[in-house]
Amino acid sequence: MQYQAVVRKFGPAEEVVEIERAALPALRRDQVRVRLLARSINPSDIITISGAYAGRTTLPFIPGFEAFGVVEACGEDVYGLAPGTRVLPVRSAGGWQEFKDTDPSWCLHVPDTLSDFEAATSYVNPMTAWLMLHKKIGLRPGMRIAINAAASSIGSILIGLANAVGVEPVAIVRSEESRQRLRGRLEAVIVDKEDRDLTAGLAGRHGLDAVLDCVGGAHAGLLADALKPGGHFVHYGLLSGQSIPPSFWLSHPEVAFSFFHLREWVHSEAMGDVQRAYAEVAAQIASKVIATEVREVFPLEKIRLALQSALPFRTGGKVLLA
Repeated sequence: MQYQAVVRKFGPAEEVVEIERAALPALRRDQVRVRLLARSINPSDIITISGAYAGRTTLPFIPGFEAFGVVEACGEDVYGLAPGTRVLPVRSAGGWQEFKDTDPSWCLHVPDTLSDFEAATSYVNPMTAWLMLHKKIGLRPGMRIAINAAASSIGSILIGLANAVGVEPVAIVRSEESRQRLRGRLEAVIVDKEDRDLTAGLAGRHGLDAVLDCVGGAHAGLLADALKPGGHFVHYGLLSGQSIPPSFWLSHPEVAFSFFHLREWVHSEAMGDVQRAYAEVAAQIASKVIATEVREVFPLEKIRLALQSALPFRTGGKVLLA
């Protein structure tokens, strides 16, 4: 038997996620069984639970896109992956349970240099940040970039990765408290409480090579105004709850606009390429170039308490399930 966090209807995570006990099924010949040891609670999990992706999500389901564990057992047709191997099973949800049966080719190998908690936070945010910087905008020394929600977990990772190649970003935050949380080398920190704050903060900072936006809404246009012609605008989140208005594209036809979703990238790439990208990210974590703060840890069976602590998402670290 094992504990599972199960969603049987879409809605607010604190209300619809239930803990259940379930028998372990027979392990398929072509799969591995991973004993999960630590799991993150991420915005992508909560969005899926809400029903935003109902068209590609079948009820009931077990949430959790980011979970670390060790291989417990291998099916008879599995070769090259031994019990005890430290892995991150990706390409599907299902992390909020004690065991996950999965395709062995979908298991990213986790180096021993990462702790269990580092491993459990090494995929969603670090991979997203690394891929946007190195695959989307081609980060290189001398570039000028802006990052909003810069005091968030992914914001601090973006800053750390940029600093590693000698780039000092313009960081945009929503409060003085967030300003105090920022570490690293920065061209400027803009506290964006109102429209005029962002406009004033960006004045004289035009000619940016790239903007990394996880907020959306009308402020996207203000950020795009600071880009040089042909500059990259990468949109990867919607913390404001507001879409980028249609006027954005009408007024900024010269911007190289793109979305980034880690799930889409992982499903479109060969797993060998995904593993190589993850190895790059894991090396940055092991060398302390980037880190994720952990605020609280709850046992899986206390999922309701964990969700109450994690939501709404804010600065100050991740909530994990262990």
